[in-house]
Amino acid sequence: MASRDLFRRALAGAVVVGAALTAALGGASAASAHDSLVSSTPAEGESVSALSEVRLDFSANLLGADGGNIVIVVGPDGRHYEDACAELAGPTLTVPVALGAPGEYSVEWRAVSSDGHPVSGVIPFTSTGESVSAGSDASPCASASGVAEAAAPRDTGGISGLTLGLVLGGGVVVLVGVLIVVILRTRKD
Repeated sequence: MASRDLFRRALAGAVVVGAALTAALGGASAASAHDSLVSSTPAEGESVSALSEVRLDFSANLLGADGGNIVIVVGPDGRHYEDACAELAGPTLTVPVALGAPGEYSVEWRAVSSDGHPVSGVIPFTSTGESVSAGSDASPCASASGVAEAAAPRDTGGISGLTLGLVLGGGVVVLVGVLIVVILRTRKD
């Protein structure tokens, strides 16, 4: 009888440890995957003769946090050629543009991933068309220092999604462990 009771306790402990490891390791890897840029118009390295809008498509719906999604277009003269702030629609950011003189341009972007973390990048492209804008010294939506400053992490003062998931997962594992022990003890009596 003591052997059977010892086996039940060992089995319950193994189940609790296994569930805890699964919750901790499985939850952490899923939560750490940031969204990524899937496609863009213009594409990296593309030559365009005309462009009225920059479009960035991501792998999942982005968060629309307080100006955290920024798209700027910088021309060969260092001037800005985006006409307005980026608009978010699910996984897509768009910004209207009016390009200047032919030359090398870059789309500098920062987006708030669905997990709350910022992702960013630069897409170089070439304009071969005629100038339709003189550009401006600063972006209408980003500071003069551009996307780099906006990409700096902000302390929101709240709990991160990963921390919340691990705390809740750990609580569930403890609750399941307690329930297993209670059920095994009740069957013994």
